[in-house]
Amino acid sequence: MKICHIIANLYAGGAQTFVVFLAVEQQNLGHSVSIILLDQFNHSPFENYLTQQLKANHISVYSMERKPGKNLSVFTSFFKLNGFLKKIQPQIINSHLQFTHLIVALYLKIFSKTYQLVLTIHNAPEVWNYQTLKTNLKTPSIYCSNASMQTSAQRDCKKAVIANGIKKPVIDDIANQILIDYGVNPNHQLVLMVGKLSHQKNYPLAVEIAKHYQNQNVSFLICGIKEETAEQDLASFKTVNNIHYLGIKVPKEIYSLMDRCDVFLNTSHYEGLPITVLEAFFVGTPCVLSNILPHHEIGDGLAQVYIPNSFEAADFVGVINLALANEETKSVILNKREPHLAQYTVGKAAQSYVDFYEEVLD
Repeated sequence: MKICHIIANLYAGGAQTFVVFLAVEQQNLGHSVSIILLDQFNHSPFENYLTQQLKANHISVYSMERKPGKNLSVFTSFFKLNGFLKKIQPQIINSHLQFTHLIVALYLKIFSKTYQLVLTIHNAPEVWNYQTLKTNLKTPSIYCSNASMQTSAQRDCKKAVIANGIKKPVIDDIANQILIDYGVNPNHQLVLMVGKLSHQKNYPLAVEIAKHYQNQNVSFLICGIKEETAEQDLASFKTVNNIHYLGIKVPKEIYSLMDRCDVFLNTSHYEGLPITVLEAFFVGTPCVLSNILPHHEIGDGLAQVYIPNSFEAADFVGVINLALANEETKSVILNKREPHLAQYTVGKAAQSYVDFYEEVLD
């Protein structure tokens, strides 16, 4: 089967990481897979890491060359997209994230193309504007979690829930050098957060929590690309003495940090099925996760996973204290989690995606 994934960019993020490893696994299953990006390449370490994975597996990547922060010219975008798809001739186009859903659906309608489009819904909810909804009322869709299907716009279309999956992390000791580079006290207990500086990730709450631990030998490490709340978030990080912003880190650095840190913290307002949380599960790191449906869906009953009752900082502090007091090794925690985590491998997701494509094409 010829499969083409389309996503805005590979600059950073869980959806971006998932799409790349999904494409690699589908290629390994014997399919011909390509990726089209809306945005121009930025050649950042994160993007380079992902494109290297694609190149090593003979997966072509094309760019429509949109500049970050700029709208695509409709004529230019459709012309470029048409050229790429004419070359690829995919049986399935798999679109990822809201803006991409709109661009691809408009192209197919305006140019009367018959490529089969499938959407992947990556958030719970994934917020769509009127145009995206109107152009995709009947488009077959894959939801990354039950929570995503429950909370996103309800449509009369062929649909399935296919859980995100990851590759088992390979861990090295690069985190030790990262701590040195950023002046982090290695004798402190460490709480790691990973996610873009955005409203979704709710960093004001993280700052409230960190305030409680000032002068208690607990440091917070935050990794993520700068998005719409970056200016406010970076300013707020400086109001406490125990937050270190590490910028964007590539997956292998994230895995090492998860292994080195004592707790993984997620304070998000919403998620789909968060890749970085799955990664922390697979590393064996104790986790404190916000009280949202996707976190309950993947974390309830799992060893050393704590979900506070509310979004109050005091509730988070109470369960972070429990996680920091953990005395089990990460390998012991992972052994307890492994039976549950078998359902969250990217190999399983890749086969389930192909099964859904085949149903759609029948």
